[in-house]
Amino acid sequence: MNAEVEDQIRKKIPWSRLPTHIKQILNNSGKNYERYIVNFSIQNQFRYRGNLVRHALKDEKRYYERMVAYSRERLMLFPYHLADMIVKGLRITPFNYYIAILEKLMQAEKSYDTLPNFTAADCLRLLGIGRNEYIELINQSRSNRSRLFGKRNVRGLLPKVPVNIHIQPWWRVEVGLILEEDIKMVNQEEQSVIDKLIDLGSQNAGDLNYDVVLNLYKKGLIYLDVPVTAVDRVQVPPLQGFVMNRILGDYFETLLYKIFVSIDDHTTVGELATVLQVDTELVKQAVSLYCRLQFARKLDPETEQERTRRDPSWLNKPDDIDRSPVDITPLTLPLFSPSTTALPCTPTSDHPPSDSPTLSPHSSYQSGFRIAFLYDSALTAFLMMGNLSPGLKRHAVTMFEVGKLQHESLDSFLAELEKVSAMDADGEGEARRFFDHAVILRSTILALRKIPGPGLDLVRLESLSSLDEAACQRLLKRKYRLLIAMAPLGRDVRISPLSSMPPAILGPTHPEINSLWFRMFLYYVTGYGPPSLLLCKGTELKRLPRMFLGFSRLLVTSWLHEPAVIPIANILYVNATLQFAPVLVQGFGVHYPAETQLLPFPFKSTAMFSKNSPNSELDRLTKHPAVPVLSELLDLNHSCGYLTFANVGVLDFGRPKGENIQVRLKDSAKPGSAKLNDSSSMSNENFRFMKRELDETKLHSPVESHFAITPVDSGSHRSSPTNGFTSQDCSTLIQEELDQLDIKDHQTRAALDRVDSIEQLLSPADEHVGIFSRIEEKDQEETQLENHIGQEEEEDESTRNWTILDCHFGIPLFDADANTKICDALVSGGLADEESLEHLMDSSRKLGTVLLDFISQCQYFQGENMEIRKRGKLVPVPRRCLAFDNGRVSEWSGK
Repeated sequence: MNAEVEDQIRKKIPWSRLPTHIKQILNNSGKNYERYIVNFSIQNQFRYRGNLVRHALKDEKRYYERMVAYSRERLMLFPYHLADMIVKGLRITPFNYYIAILEKLMQAEKSYDTLPNFTAADCLRLLGIGRNEYIELINQSRSNRSRLFGKRNVRGLLPKVPVNIHIQPWWRVEVGLILEEDIKMVNQEEQSVIDKLIDLGSQNAGDLNYDVVLNLYKKGLIYLDVPVTAVDRVQVPPLQGFVMNRILGDYFETLLYKIFVSIDDHTTVGELATVLQVDTELVKQAVSLYCRLQFARKLDPETEQERTRRDPSWLNKPDDIDRSPVDITPLTLPLFSPSTTALPCTPTSDHPPSDSPTLSPHSSYQSGFRIAFLYDSALTAFLMMGNLSPGLKRHAVTMFEVGKLQHESLDSFLAELEKVSAMDADGEGEARRFFDHAVILRSTILALRKIPGPGLDLVRLESLSSLDEAACQRLLKRKYRLLIAMAPLGRDVRISPLSSMPPAILGPTHPEINSLWFRMFLYYVTGYGPPSLLLCKGTELKRLPRMFLGFSRLLVTSWLHEPAVIPIANILYVNATLQFAPVLVQGFGVHYPAETQLLPFPFKSTAMFSKNSPNSELDRLTKHPAVPVLSELLDLNHSCGYLTFANVGVLDFGRPKGENIQVRLKDSAKPGSAKLNDSSSMSNENFRFMKRELDETKLHSPVESHFAITPVDSGSHRSSPTNGFTSQDCSTLIQEELDQLDIKDHQTRAALDRVDSIEQLLSPADEHVGIFSRIEEKDQEETQLENHIGQEEEEDESTRNWTILDCHFGIPLFDADANTKICDALVSGGLADEESLEHLMDSSRKLGTVLLDFISQCQYFQGENMEIRKRGKLVPVPRRCLAFDNGRVSEWSGK
């Protein structure tokens, strides 16, 4: 269905007022438009009255019948916002609706996972059928079948009446479609309530007898409405009763997840609709469903007058409702206490349950911009799969499904994390990772809560990405002053909505930073890094590339996946991955896998650590030649994260001295940079580059075929080899060796000059010193000079053993030492101050410009028209195979 046509239907534009180009899309046929209207209205569960569908389909009852059939077929939620038409008009209650859905699933022997998340949660609430109950019913259905090919009769296995559901006193009780036969089923007290509803209209549930309301609901004679207005505020406690099956993707489910990550107890429903640019009625329907399913709690739902006139029976409402226990599985939440076997009902009092966030004047309603800690789905997976504690799993599901954990819920979350100890982990490997992440996460939250401000929220990045960019920016600017990301983030996490600031972010500010392009960029600007080969999608390796000769291990990183270390004998298995995505292959060990070392930044906190252990490996890494370059370019002193160094078993001498930074494309006539003209050339979500004439001083280089051997005609036999051939590789190697000799000679001369200059500054008293004393002093100075040069050579040798591997922005949750240093810099190092954040925002914009310029040089030839190649929301994939070796980035020759 065309998006423009859908927009016209939402705006209720009739055929006569449609724009001409929309009519052309519909082939100038009004019948096609009517067909679009009916299908779109059914899919989105529009009300018949007040929408265009009333003109396209004259039979109102037929329209609702088709809508119910469509919703059942696609396992959608019961349309509670149309309950007045469906229950009263069609006599279809939510209980009957879900019974028909489960009956069809059981007849087809489909898995319980077929049910979408919210539909499964509502089935559990009304029918009491969870995963274990469904499996048991399927087994009974198979055993009760009389004939081999006979049709199953599963209706008799399903419940006859709803289970005891949760009802709040402020809900509204509405009368359903009652027939004469139904009156024979009720007692006198129930009949009086029915008469009151018919005569006076809907009533607050709290004004009626609780047991009578519950019995009438189970008989299907009434239905319950959950009223929500635009001025209401709700709170989302840790989820209880949520079932993690699958996502359906229909319009209402998509809206439910968007509201989940956006809602808080400070924002009214009307304000939330404004932030998301969504119709207020849709937001009210979604919030009403949250309250119905107990995923949210309405704040101040009743006035004091309404509480005083509440029926006394509500004071004796049972706290627990007996149901069969639900099995705890990785896909369902534990809905009961570990010490009991009965499912708890929602609390009857107006106070929140003990595990839900408590409201206090200094926490929940504290005004101001908060701090958000951004995490990805990997963290929630660690907390859920680690089997750390039942209570922690409930918070983890909330972090995944709702997409955030608010400041008001952190106390209970920290209490669960406190029960986890890294000493409880058995052995090493994945189990150890689960425990370590939980322990370090707790210390991180405790540290970040010390930063001055109203509070700290945990927000899932994927949930933010589900919002459109404008809505995401409005949401972040309204709530937060600072975003702090965990590190590393998954490469499949889209972070483009965070690149436009404010608020400032201590983490990856541009999508390209969270891609393999950034790793190549680090090698490009520093000249240091392991031998690396970035292969395009569709490339096929037929032999081992020359740059990896001598290595026994390779580090292989797919475009959107985590790296893996493989033996060099398995290099050809990379071809299977190259069929679907680009791959970065790097040398990672000569005799055994490379050793890695983390260097956290900002370096102010690292310097404090280095004073305690001046000869540590960490102190030597801060003197690595790549660190000053990255510190200036990436503004490491105003950001936080860590550099990863690797000892791959091969000395890294970096780029030869005096050589310009350059990207080499083998087919270009001039150095590898795309020619930019006057008009706009390329853009992504963060930046747009205007076509311009490149300066000759920009990143230009001569063309080089890395391993090519070409014949040379030379008139002089003394300047050429006897066989008549010259090798560019040999020439480059000789030039590098001569450069290294020049460097050592220059260092020695500079040291001797320093000694001579010291000798010239003799005091008058020194002139009377004897010649033998002078000789002794000079010998001592020469000895000291030799020792100094030897120490420098040793330091250079130890530094060259390590090379830069990667850089990540944010707070690591897998290394306690790096985490502690970064958190100290945030709390007491001034990293979260306004002046530092403003400096960070400026440097982040500059970094994004330079990074995109580098990507353009790697993608396009000089003079190539780039106007038609516009960047979208995703990071551009490589168009050419690139190699980094000997400090240079160039196009791979294929050898």
